[in-house]
Amino acid sequence: MQHSSNLILGGLKLPLDERSGVAVIERKDFKFRFAYRQITYSVHFTTAGGVATLDIGGDIGPMPFSAESALARSELQTVLDAANAHLGEVFRIDDGRIKMVGVVTVTPPVTAAGMITSIAHFLLRRRPYLETIAVFLFPPGEGRVSGEAALRPGWRGADVTRRAKPLTTAAGREAL
Repeated sequence: MQHSSNLILGGLKLPLDERSGVAVIERKDFKFRFAYRQITYSVHFTTAGGVATLDIGGDIGPMPFSAESALARSELQTVLDAANAHLGEVFRIDDGRIKMVGVVTVTPPVTAAGMITSIAHFLLRRRPYLETIAVFLFPPGEGRVSGEAALRPGWRGADVTRRAKPLTTAAGREAL
């Protein structure tokens, strides 16, 4: 006996065949949202010319102002630049907010399992960068007081002119 169920994404029931995974999605255009690492992502699924794509976008959080922490802003920009150099243009600053965007092609036949696999692959390639960004910023929605900065406390007020402490000897004298 074959067991079949549905995956519900954004109120849309998608067929999910637990045995073969071949219950094909017939819809040509729909949208849904999901959360990963406390970040909400919006997805727009479309098919055109036999090609199925997922346009994915998520709001990671605010880019810190230099007045909050010039060091955090500079270091965070370095992380975003490295991610974009490695993965293509996936992180952007839009209206002072860090956005993660991308378009993913879903291999036909389009199934719920195939869509989830494509999304998981998209996210897993970006995970190390999201984890590094989390060193600087609280995840969206993490228990902060309303209006509190998204920048983690250790970075608040950190300045790029901060210098390393001088090396000292065991006797407490500054090393040459």
